[in-house]
Amino acid sequence: MIVKYLKTSKIQHKTVLVRGSVDASVDLAKGKVSDDFRLRSFLPTVKFLRSNGNKVIICGKMKRAKGKPVPEFSLRPAAECMADLLGFKFIATNYALPDYEIPHLIFYSGDIREEKHLEQIKNIPKKDVVFLENLEYYPEELSDDSEFANKLASLADIYVDDDFTKTHHPVASNVGVTKLLSSYAGLLLEQEIKSLDAVLKHAKKPLVLMTGGIKLTEKVGALENLGKKADIILVGGGVASLMFKNKGYEIGLSKVEEGEDRIAFQIMKNYKNKLILPLDVVVANKNMDTDSIRVCLPYEVSPREQILDAGPKTIMEFSKHIKTAKTIVWSGPLGMYEKKPFHHASFALARLIGGRGKGKAFVVVGGGDTVDIIRQTHQFEHIDHVSTGGGAMLEYLAGNKLPGIESLK
Repeated sequence: MIVKYLKTSKIQHKTVLVRGSVDASVDLAKGKVSDDFRLRSFLPTVKFLRSNGNKVIICGKMKRAKGKPVPEFSLRPAAECMADLLGFKFIATNYALPDYEIPHLIFYSGDIREEKHLEQIKNIPKKDVVFLENLEYYPEELSDDSEFANKLASLADIYVDDDFTKTHHPVASNVGVTKLLSSYAGLLLEQEIKSLDAVLKHAKKPLVLMTGGIKLTEKVGALENLGKKADIILVGGGVASLMFKNKGYEIGLSKVEEGEDRIAFQIMKNYKNKLILPLDVVVANKNMDTDSIRVCLPYEVSPREQILDAGPKTIMEFSKHIKTAKTIVWSGPLGMYEKKPFHHASFALARLIGGRGKGKAFVVVGGGDTVDIIRQTHQFEHIDHVSTGGGAMLEYLAGNKLPGIESLK
């Protein structure tokens, strides 16, 4: 069975419930979206549906509300940003509102478990876009409650999932609803599936996998699955520090994922002929004082120092493999990139990877920190695919079936 894609459908003049990639970063002090990457990625699906005369009801989640209303996890800033992107007037309500002549984006915060609120949403004119409050405010959403799914489904004729970030977690709005409505993958979700399938099924050689960050457990599935196909695995960040620890090196105050030594050892053993660790590292004391910063060999770290970046020899070595790659997959920074001067390795290699994309190699990157690095180095337009879902991307690349995608087949 295959996924049904929105692009090839002929959905016209329907009411469409769209689960969107709306979990945007918000500046809580300003109450405004600080990074609209996911919203912009989801925007084409909204425009496509509206261009075919459909009424659009957007739903999704923000952070992890765990079934309780949490003010700082409200989707209102995301809704305001989406209104700006669409060029619509924004209005917020939890009950009835008048019909306006010009299109509005209506942020609706009423309790959708109550019939009166469902009726209000159904009566909103087709020219307006409806944007529902965070679905994870409802415990029924998280438990994939069939009655809650039925209430959501009652709002629409068609369901479209365009939220790759949540596809690895079954909830009422991405699994339950699909049992009740004809369901399709949106334009963004289609792009995610096809780009990751290109890596898994059609990757050109050499395939270079680069990983970093702290949590090895999040990446082990993708490392195990892609590692079999990869020609080279470049490792930095806390993952590399954990592997140095396994080699018996002193890593001092370096941040690593505790208790995962066995997994690190297994990866090192399984891929010893492909895996390349940093040749040199940038270290500093606990307070990261400027005069304590130095470059040293991985086994020269003192107990009072911490590894904060990969060194210049490592950048050169990693660059050599990136320059010859035909397929590149990157997830996880190579150091504490958010604090200068420990951004050098991540930024330098991001620019190099950007230079390889869209022609010389097929490049896929994902994960919140990695996407932030791509943004800061202005490489978005040069990358073949920037995934909106770090965890979901790694699950997919691990070869696992994602409930939110399986339900669309």
